[in-house]
Amino acid sequence: MKYLAFLATVAGVMTLAGTAMAAPTQCTTKIEGEEVTIFYDDAEPTYSSFRERYFTRSRTCPGAVVITYLMPNLTAQERQVFCANYDPKTRSHSLPAQGSRDAFGRCETPSRTCKIVNTTRDSALSLVGIGEKAEEGTLTGRLSSTLSAATHSSGAMVLSGNAGSITSLLSSAGATVGTALSAPAVLAGAAASVVVIGGAVYLCSDDD
Repeated sequence: MKYLAFLATVAGVMTLAGTAMAAPTQCTTKIEGEEVTIFYDDAEPTYSSFRERYFTRSRTCPGAVVITYLMPNLTAQERQVFCANYDPKTRSHSLPAQGSRDAFGRCETPSRTCKIVNTTRDSALSLVGIGEKAEEGTLTGRLSSTLSAATHSSGAMVLSGNAGSITSLLSSAGATVGTALSAPAVLAGAAASVVVIGGAVYLCSDDD
């Protein structure tokens, strides 16, 4: 009984210690070459995994924290479709990318850099509708042969194609594309994708 009481006491102390550790904290990183300090609450689900939490005890920002900072209007679940674009040579992050994450929240492989598109919620819903038809194989017209779509586990609708099909897609949805389509990689006909999540629309291309 004394041993069990001892274990209960230890567990209680560990719980209190864990509670005390969950508090506002800060970290530093580089984004587009500029040093940035990010303040966040380590009790929030901004870590990709326990491994990331364990191996980033320094003041260097974990990848998932950087994504949260760059995409504050999305939930932790919605941000799962994106990964932190990190250049180990410059030790700097850039814009988020569409792709799978490693244990540290960073892109596992070279991934498409994403920029938010200036559009309305109705346009976003229209894009989701087009994507659902593409998934079902019921999309008609020219886009049916040049566009593919898939629903990500985060709930995001991801539509992929070449520059021409993506431009037509955004135009057909009534989206105000703004400067998003001025990216050279898109204009040159590179593969690109559109990610619709949380009412927001992101245009992702192979090159920034």
